[in-house]
Amino acid sequence: MKAFLGLCGLISCAAFASPAHALSDCSYRGLPLHGEVAIVPEGADLKVELVSSNADLKIQWTDVYADGCGVWRRVGMGADFTIQIVPTGGDIKIQEVTSGPGLP
Repeated sequence: MKAFLGLCGLISCAAFASPAHALSDCSYRGLPLHGEVAIVPEGADLKVELVSSNADLKIQWTDVYADGCGVWRRVGMGADFTIQIVPTGGDIKIQEVTSGPGLP
């Protein structure tokens, strides 16, 4: 534990902060959070929790080009990234909205 705390002091604990910190540029670990998305049962690029409040990212599904932060277009193949919906322990928490997608 002391080694962890010492390491944390050396490299900054920002890497261990909440996902919201990691989303400051609308990406998560270098993955832009907009575009074409496939929902898969396992092995996803990103695990997400669906919530009704306190989301890290508000997403809006679209049938047209998804070019803004939190604007996602559901596809079966050829996705920019894949998501797996999980009940807990996701990488980020998302809230589906009909308007105003993006960072809260």
